[in-house]
Amino acid sequence: MSTGDINTVCYIVHVLVVCSAATSSTPTLTSSTATPTLTHVIYEIYYCLYTVAAVTSLGDDVFVVRDNYSQQVEVFDAETLRSQRHIAVRALVSSPRDLTACPHNNCLYMSDTSDKIHRVELSGRNTVKTWSVGRRPAGLSVNIAHNLVVACEGANKLQEYTTHGSLVREICLRGVTDP
Repeated sequence: MSTGDINTVCYIVHVLVVCSAATSSTPTLTSSTATPTLTHVIYEIYYCLYTVAAVTSLGDDVFVVRDNYSQQVEVFDAETLRSQRHIAVRALVSSPRDLTACPHNNCLYMSDTSDKIHRVELSGRNTVKTWSVGRRPAGLSVNIAHNLVVACEGANKLQEYTTHGSLVREICLRGVTDP
């Protein structure tokens, strides 16, 4: 998760639960004020058959992708968690696996089960750039150089890419099969 009031995001059986460490008058998960507080629940009303595949936030938005081949990212207001809009990702032809945001480049990165990364520009026309990566891209992260780091499940490596998809380096992980 990015900076902001949202500290933890989790989903449990078709429900996205967003928690905050701030004290509030909303129902709490436990009675202790030091534990996360339940602030909002997004029920899967519109896509009730599909679970949340990945979630991230950037600025005032929470981005959600579902495991439903819908070729879109749902965008919610970070404070109210009301649906704001959808971003079309027509190049997404298989199930999404992970999602992360880069505040420096103002973009989203999404991995899918067809070994592709989709970079979605968040300003202007939401331009999408897609490139292939190593086997089974699972975990995504943005490093201090604003590059995308991809954990390739089953390939024993991490791959670092520029924001436009050029491979910077591969890091081999000895003795690790699923980074």
